[in-house]
Amino acid sequence: MTDSTEQRRIVAAEDFRDDDGVRLVISTCPACGSRWFPPRTVCARCAHDGTGTTLSGRTGTAYASTVVRVGPRGFPAPYVLSYVDIDGVRVLAHTDGTAALPPDAPVELTSGPIGRDGDTELWSYRVRRVAEGAR
Repeated sequence: MTDSTEQRRIVAAEDFRDDDGVRLVISTCPACGSRWFPPRTVCARCAHDGTGTTLSGRTGTAYASTVVRVGPRGFPAPYVLSYVDIDGVRVLAHTDGTAALPPDAPVELTSGPIGRDGDTELWSYRVRRVAEGAR
């Protein structure tokens, strides 16, 4: 609860950690070396069923980004979505700010609100741009 009238729900809470900084839970395949997010138990590349998990670092780079001008109910537009590369996986994340990120922009993982479901605030991992050399 954020206060007496509002609830907060963590989206896909088992897929990321927010202890000493946000990190993603990444599946790793010991047979072919593939990495996946969100985590999975069977490798989508070679079908090995003994994947392990590891935690990502806290930083990555933008691959592509867009400003969503018309969003679904509960996600007031405009908002920014970005594909980012973090430790060998490409993930889609809500992005702080109002402008799309340029390719190769350095980002760091954060967590925060991404939308609402009625009176419940939805929280998940996000990214924000960091200044060059600040990582």
